Amino acid sequence: MSVPQYDRGAPPPGSATVSTLEYTEGGSWPLIRRHVINVALMILTLGLYRFWAITIMRQILWRRIRFAGRPLEYTGTGLEIFLGFVRVFLVILLPLGIIFMLIELGLQREMPTVDAGTVETVDLVYLIAVLMLIEMGRFLSWRYRISRTRWRGIRGRIEHPVGSYLIVAAASAAMIVFSGWLLKPVVDLYRANTILNTLNIGGLKGSYRGGVWALFPTWIGIWIGLALMAIAGFVAWFWLIGIVAISGSETFFYLAMIGFGLAVFWVVLYMLSIYRVAFWRLICNLSSVGPTRIRFSGSAADMAWLTFGNWLLIGISLGLLAPLTWERKIRYLADKVVVYGMPDPAGLRQVGDDDSAFGGEGLAGDFDIA
Repeated sequence: MSVPQYDRGAPPPGSATVSTLEYTEGGSWPLIRRHVINVALMILTLGLYRFWAITIMRQILWRRIRFAGRPLEYTGTGLEIFLGFVRVFLVILLPLGIIFMLIELGLQREMPTVDAGTVETVDLVYLIAVLMLIEMGRFLSWRYRISRTRWRGIRGRIEHPVGSYLIVAAASAAMIVFSGWLLKPVVDLYRANTILNTLNIGGLKGSYRGGVWALFPTWIGIWIGLALMAIAGFVAWFWLIGIVAISGSETFFYLAMIGFGLAVFWVVLYMLSIYRVAFWRLICNLSSVGPTRIRFSGSAADMAWLTFGNWLLIGISLGLLAPLTWERKIRYLADKVVVYGMPDPAGLRQVGDDDSAFGGEGLAGDFDIA
């Protein structure tokens, strides 16, 4: 299985290469040192300092990212991110927590008479709620970061109302769960369409010109492959148990399980990387901001290696080398993204402040900058 090309890296007709992203090396050690200090302060403040730590790290990283020779500027504050977390906790998390607690208490009280179908329905509701919260976190994160990022003094904003996107997040989460993840690409492209068509950067409107079913042929192959691997895993498990029962050797069982687990890990990672790369190629090829077009030339292999390398760095350092993973992500984007048809910066105008973004990132206030 290979990644669909979607005009991989090819410039749009009539466009000339204008600019690429650049990451100016300032050394990884200052970032790691600052991160270690941040972690220590978070421990001392029982996590409260986390919101200000995020801001400090982004300010450093944004200054190192250059587009068309000019650095980005991050104008967000720790207070905004903190207030966003408090608001989401009070408005969404606390009410949901109370509702779920009451449901659990009701189920426990009626447990002898509650049928399995009711329990499964409640579990599905929990899963949909979790997926909805994750998607709202992504939306609030993008909304906040775009509104607090400036280039040559110009900022952007996502103009889609937060309240109506909550409906999008809930409906899309339900579609994913009830379809057994089969409609994931449809949901992903619908969300992207919703956000991109309300994007405004310097007065230039965003646009996505593709349909929501474009990635379904790619995903159905991956979905079937993952299902077959799950079946193969169950068969292999019982086969190995039979071998152990006959031979009495547990060493072979453990070695075989480790080997099988590693093989499954790499295959699943590569298959999901195929989808991620196909998604970003399609989005870049069929989207625009004013006259600007973007091309993404990543491959499934380098995406899988980026993901695995970052997981490995986080795991072996218990998170202390997280700054290296942020730098790897930025370098990857700088290497794979090219911008065509950039308008004259003098013709850009400032968009209005996104006052609703003062509430910060909500659920997504973390160190993940990509």
